[in-house]
Amino acid sequence: RTPIAIIDGSYSHSKNAWQSGGSISSGLVVWSGGINITNQLSDTFAILDAPGLEGAHINGQKYNRTNSKGQVVYDPIIPHRENHLVLDIANSESETELQGNRQIIAPYRGAVSYVQFTTDQRKPWYIQALRPDGSPLTFGYDVLDLQENNIGVVGQGSRLFIRVDEIPTGIKVALNDEQNLFCTITFQHVIDENKTYICQ
Repeated sequence: RTPIAIIDGSYSHSKNAWQSGGSISSGLVVWSGGINITNQLSDTFAILDAPGLEGAHINGQKYNRTNSKGQVVYDPIIPHRENHLVLDIANSESETELQGNRQIIAPYRGAVSYVQFTTDQRKPWYIQALRPDGSPLTFGYDVLDLQENNIGVVGQGSRLFIRVDEIPTGIKVALNDEQNLFCTITFQHVIDENKTYICQ
């Protein structure tokens, strides 16, 4: 069994003869979001859509995983019963963040269910940064862009984690929330994850 087909083969032989055979079965789904190939297709199935999340397994089944767009056709679905759909990202190398990995559907027989999972496709960055005196920034404080949009957080060891569509010109990190004091790190169109930045 593969993500796009079920392959079966047989072989037999006797003293005077031998026989072999094989079969390949798969299904094709054409819908508004694209074209998906699946290894089996019944009259009741679901299209799972986790935009940008490639390589997530469905309900622990390694042969059912999302494609490069984050889509997969999932069958079997049992009609008139609750079907729990769980995305497992343990083996996914995608940088896309999955925000909630579980959905429940209870379709009628013959239904095609569209199930969308929320994802964040912004690019993740890890930035090592210190205060001007060399001390670490405060764990758990928010990281803002220069327009004061929340784009990340200060992690352990004064390591900042941010997600952005484009590299910002700079970021702000709180030094003291109560006094509304911030420091700033500027970037020249590049973020060097091997560099230690000074937040000034």
